[in-house]
Order: sequence, then C-alpha cells, then structure tokens
Amino acid sequence: MTLYQDVQQWRARLAELLEQGEELAERIDRLEQQNVTLQQKLLQPDPGNGFEALTGLYDDGFHICPPYFGQEMEEDCLFCLNFLLHKGKKE
Repeated sequence: MTLYQDVQQWRARLAELLEQGEELAERIDRLEQQNVTLQQKLLQPDPGNGFEALTGLYDDGFHICPPYFGQEMEEDCLFCLNFLLHKGKKE
C-alpha cells in the first residue's frame, strides 16, 4: 500500500468518525431535552392521582411501561396501552 492510499483511508475513517460524532451530539441534545421535560413534569404539583399523571406522560409522547419508562415514543406502545387499559379498569 502506498502512502497516498494510507492517507485516503485515514481521511475516509476520519469522515466516518466525524459523522458518528455529529449523530451522537444530536442524540445527546434530544436526551437532554427529554430529561428537562421530564424533570419539569415531576416538579409540577400532581393535578390528580398517579394514574392521571401517567396518562398525561403517555399523552405527551413518553413511555409509561416499566421496560421503557420515560423514553420518548415514536409510535403507540402495546405495553403502555396494556398498562393503561388494565389500570383504568381497576379504578
């Protein structure tokens, strides 16, 4: 392998690493925003019972099921919906 080829490989790898770094920075920003949102919700006085608070979190787009609690949802979660369904029947 020539020196030129080595440099080209290093440049390509550097470009990959820079792209990964940008993706990680974006993900960190999203997670920090979610963290602030959740902290604000936790500091607000409880408007009702815990079930209403969980329902509010779910409506705001966050998981309320144990495996993914507090993570942002991209679509409806069967675990969360099942929890809401069963919890709502008990009350």
